[in-house]
Amino acid sequence: MKKFLFAIALISGTMLANAQSSYYTIIQGGGNLGFANEGYKGAFNGYSAHFIFGKNYNDRAYLGLGLGNERFKGTYETNDPHHDDFGDKKYSYDQNLFPIFIDGRLPFGEFNASSKIGILANAGYAPKLSAQYDKGVLFKAGFFYLHERPAKTSWTVSAVYGYQQLTKNIYLKDFQHQHFNISVGLMIK
Repeated sequence: MKKFLFAIALISGTMLANAQSSYYTIIQGGGNLGFANEGYKGAFNGYSAHFIFGKNYNDRAYLGLGLGNERFKGTYETNDPHHDDFGDKKYSYDQNLFPIFIDGRLPFGEFNASSKIGILANAGYAPKLSAQYDKGVLFKAGFFYLHERPAKTSWTVSAVYGYQQLTKNIYLKDFQHQHFNISVGLMIK
């Protein structure tokens, strides 16, 4: 999977080197810090790596399609006092996700001529690819910072709230996992 994502990034990056500035590409990586998991005690932490390609609307808005790899790992237990295992047993969760999502970014302010701040939102789905991959709906929303350089490559940092449905559970109820994500990446436009 890592080789596949690297090959896509390399080919797209090569094609974009000579492309017009009406498109953008983002390659980013970051960390997930879980804070809530409705119906359970415990949240999951992990990492994320995303590749996003889309349309640049004159640096006023960006709309694209993304894919990536995310990992969530942690322990949990039920917080239902009527469940047989209440307070007795902890379970572990250790799964990857392959999210496919729509990426939208809207700059709304500038610090100076080379830096912008804006809002971003992602919505999509992570299909089950194998036993190591979980599936579920995802949504992320937050803020991004873009530092533009004279060349076509710029730096971007984002801080978002994330909601991820996770279906691989020993109980019948899906996880409604919530987390914060901070990512750093390159934007090529």
